Amino acid sequence: MIEDTTLGNIGAIEVHTTKEGGHPVDFWAKRCVDRIVHISEDAPEQIQKQVKEYKDNIEKVIELYMQNAIKSDRITINNQLEKAGFKDSADLIRKL
Repeated sequence: MIEDTTLGNIGAIEVHTTKEGGHPVDFWAKRCVDRIVHISEDAPEQIQKQVKEYKDNIEKVIELYMQNAIKSDRITINNQLEKAGFKDSADLIRKL
């Protein structure tokens, strides 16, 4: 008997929708932290509290670095547009 185990480790599938745009940085930071840090339901209450505080701190750090990455990427796109002669488009990107 051949068994297909390729989908065995997929985990839960979630769907999150938005209107007129992508998800904000805090959405992605929370998803990231939830994938990295887990709290056992069986853990003592004090440990659960400490892990929750840790997750909140890590989420803030991830948000900061994601914002910096977005700014850096926009600068790169802006510079590439200007080099290609699209100054008006570059100005629009700069205003975002």
